[in-house]
Amino acid sequence: MSLKRQAIWSVVVYLIVSVLVLGVRPIIQPDEPRYGIIAAEMVESGEWFALRMAGFHYYEKPPMGYWMIAASIQLFGENAFAIRLPSAIAAGLSALAAWLIAVRITGRRALGPLAFIVQLTTIGPLIMGSVANLDSMFSAWIALCMISFYAACTTIGRARIGWLALAGAASGFAFLTKGLLGFAIPAVAAVAFLAWERRWLDILRLPWIALAAASVIIAPIAVLLHRSEPGFWEYFIVVEHFRRFANPDSNQHGEPWWFLIVLLPVGGVMWTLTWSRAIRGLSLAKGANMRSGARFAIAWIIAPLILLSTSAGKVPSYIAPLFVPIAVLVTLGLVTAHEQLIMEPIIVRRIGRWILRVLALGAIAAIFTGTEWLGVPVIWTTSPTLHWIVIALVLLLWAELDRWSWRAADATTWLMRTATAPVALLAAIPFLFPDGYVLQTQIPMRALEANKKVLRECSLLYSTAQLGHCVTWVTGRRDTLIFGYASEFDNELDLPQDDARLVTRDEMIARIRSSTAGSIAVVTSAHDAAALVATPGIPAPTTNDVRGDMAIVSWGEKQAK
Repeated sequence: MSLKRQAIWSVVVYLIVSVLVLGVRPIIQPDEPRYGIIAAEMVESGEWFALRMAGFHYYEKPPMGYWMIAASIQLFGENAFAIRLPSAIAAGLSALAAWLIAVRITGRRALGPLAFIVQLTTIGPLIMGSVANLDSMFSAWIALCMISFYAACTTIGRARIGWLALAGAASGFAFLTKGLLGFAIPAVAAVAFLAWERRWLDILRLPWIALAAASVIIAPIAVLLHRSEPGFWEYFIVVEHFRRFANPDSNQHGEPWWFLIVLLPVGGVMWTLTWSRAIRGLSLAKGANMRSGARFAIAWIIAPLILLSTSAGKVPSYIAPLFVPIAVLVTLGLVTAHEQLIMEPIIVRRIGRWILRVLALGAIAAIFTGTEWLGVPVIWTTSPTLHWIVIALVLLLWAELDRWSWRAADATTWLMRTATAPVALLAAIPFLFPDGYVLQTQIPMRALEANKKVLRECSLLYSTAQLGHCVTWVTGRRDTLIFGYASEFDNELDLPQDDARLVTRDEMIARIRSSTAGSIAVVTSAHDAAALVATPGIPAPTTNDVRGDMAIVSWGEKQAK
């Protein structure tokens, strides 16, 4: 396959697995509606430095990521596609960084599209690029910073100054997206690489231009944000960084030191099983540039992983920036191994294909037998037969394309075909979302949309913290009252206008009993709704829509008397 065709096909794969399917899967709370409503409120108010979540002050992250989502909302409206598009674009930019790094290391242009498609088809970055969050955007800035730094390390003169300035600017944007990790991750990776290369003086000389460029990017935005939200930087630096690094909160569960290390190969699926062969290929790679480039990628993985593992609180998304260097190493290693005739044994290839075929047969059997006898509840609420057929077809297609890939005449064609083999399955994942298996409180949009009129027009709207993000997203209301455990709606800022909207369950019950309260709606769990309706003195509800583990209950003005 020619370089031009490889490049075109890589872009096609990106569109298939990362962009065209963005709006298929339902919005999942809390992350997606949280970031969606923050951005939507920026668009609605026109105040781009006002950080509000459902009307509450929200100081967990700087505004850069929200700006990207807000820009998408302005173009495409308030919908799942719009809030996920910036993540998908960022995933493409990270894959492009893998492309550029692979070419920069080897000088072989044909390896660029291969690294691009390996990154795209790795399950970790693929998932993060399909979700409305800040991690995919943060990873893209880190990738731009690191490729610019590596280019600076391999050039001299004015070009080096330009590359260092670009690295610093990218690091500044990473900081404005997610905070100090935008400096910490590139810094530890860069120091580790330069120390490994014994470039001791460069450790002292190279940072200053990058830091100056980062300061130019950050300073004006920091000042404007401080004027708009005077308490932001103190809260963000002290609480969101230092305190949570030492003592994780409920959103950052304390995990053992090895948690992220174990998670890395899980995120590396579809390529994890090839890592050992890639390592063997890298061990045979020749040339100073190749060895130096491999050290750079390894330092980019190991040093940040050690840093992140020292944090008391860990979440899986922390490892998002590490998949670009992994994709580069996998690409270089597998191509070298193939060229050196280090092949998978034929029996291993056949076993893999037969596993896929057996799974496809299992999917076909499930059409007739169902899964209840295995103790598996209903997976899809609609068209289960069609879902099983799709699973069978994409698995069979994967097996046949894998068999076809081993007929390639050269290493680059083989790897391109191998990367293409699971594309149909990856593209089908959003269509196969197990909506029947997932709790309704995780995907409450259908129930909320069905009751939108009631929720919008009621005098008082109450919600649990778990469902508050989605309630605000669907209704557009910024006055929702949060009852019970406040979770992240309690921002610790002690602002009277925010604290007034945090109420106890008893206070809510008193309002429902009141003859002057007007119409009231409550969004809560099904169990809590049942207990609420059975509370003495509570009149019969006008609406009592219970769906799975969530419920929407309302009382009209007449019924409240």
